Amino acid sequence: MSEPKDLMEVAKLWKETGWLTAVIGGAGMTARLLANPIQGSIWDSVRHILMAAIVSTIAWFIVEQIEVSSLVKAITYGVAGVVSPEIIDGLTSLAKKYSKNPSKLLKK
Repeated sequence: MSEPKDLMEVAKLWKETGWLTAVIGGAGMTARLLANPIQGSIWDSVRHILMAAIVSTIAWFIVEQIEVSSLVKAITYGVAGVVSPEIIDGLTSLAKKYSKNPSKLLKK
């Protein structure tokens, strides 16, 4: 594992190449929507694509700290984009359970 980078270094790196992860994540969600269209408006589809771009960008900030091949990183960003609704739903569900009874969740 590489040494963590400082925030300014990571921000500069994101500006140079990291923004592509948002494109990869959005493309992954676009492919999912083309394969399995959702019921709803165009805005719903755009919302899903933007969510995928954001989740992929968050994944970039995490994965950038790990030394793995570029192919593995690209696949990670694409998969994060494709499953971003499930990731967000899972995190939201976990946060709601925690807020109802923090001590129960922390004991596990």
